[in-house]
Amino acid sequence: MFQYQSLFRRNAEGQAGKIIGLTILAGIMMAVSFFAVMLITLLPLIAIGEGTWAILYAIIIFFLLFLFSVFVIYPLGIGIIKFFTSAYQRTPYGFSDLFFVFRGGRYGKAIKLTILVIVAYLVINFAISMLMQLVLTAINLPFSAALGGMSYEGLEASAAMVTGQIGLVILMVTLNLLVVFLMYIPFILLMIYMVLLYLVYVDQPHIPTFDKFSIAFKVMFQAGQSLVKLFFSNVLLMIGVTVLYIIGIIAAALLGSLVLGATDSGILFALILIAAGLVILGVYIYVMYMMLGSVVAFYFEGRNELDSRAAEAAVYSSEVPAHDGRIGDELKPLDER
Repeated sequence: MFQYQSLFRRNAEGQAGKIIGLTILAGIMMAVSFFAVMLITLLPLIAIGEGTWAILYAIIIFFLLFLFSVFVIYPLGIGIIKFFTSAYQRTPYGFSDLFFVFRGGRYGKAIKLTILVIVAYLVINFAISMLMQLVLTAINLPFSAALGGMSYEGLEASAAMVTGQIGLVILMVTLNLLVVFLMYIPFILLMIYMVLLYLVYVDQPHIPTFDKFSIAFKVMFQAGQSLVKLFFSNVLLMIGVTVLYIIGIIAAALLGSLVLGATDSGILFALILIAAGLVILGVYIYVMYMMLGSVVAFYFEGRNELDSRAAEAAVYSSEVPAHDGRIGDELKPLDER
């Protein structure tokens, strides 16, 4: 089940601390820069005060922060992915790789890809949300009509009606939760596809942007890799860390309460909660590391398979040339595109 997590851990053996450390440093730098820009843009609000101009300026601030995210934060985020790909391929890397998008003529293509990804995500997100609302409405209307039509005619009938209502409510809630869960599947698949897109960019930044979409699609669905294993293994990891989070919070609260009752020390109680929070945060970070790493392994396994197929097709085409003697671009190994 955890095939790709194991593959990434094996290929990036001994690199977990370095990758996580660099990612945390990058995250801190990105957060500080974002909040610094936000603080600078908020300062004029002190002079503007309240009113229509303040609302208009707040909209401008939102737009400026959005632009800053697109043109600075997202490219830096691609640099974090570079840490993972370099570790998986066992090539040298360091903190300077965070800025690799800004070098070698890569920046323009990164911005173009990011804008297309954001637009596509918003459109697909809107479509899925509307579909979910329609499905939930179609499910809930019959239940609402059935619940509204029930009446009470005496104690015995009333008890039966109450039992029926409880059963209908439980069934309605169950179906609603099932629909919400099923509708989250496309979101998760969309997230995987978006990561694959940026992996294609990191791997081959100079190929045409729409070729990146095509290659990511082929890696995801046509490269013979187990998308089911990738999907469910990461879902299980997310469920596991959530359960651990709940258990950890409850255990820390109970232990802290016992210590507080025995020693009457608020400081010790706070230290226990902080320690538990740090442990849970550490586990969460490692799980996120393994989840992203599994997608990296999935990508390179799929890409290598596509390269192999393309190379075989190119050899066959050279033995049996087409009418113009040329090999189509879609048949070339990805490294030559």
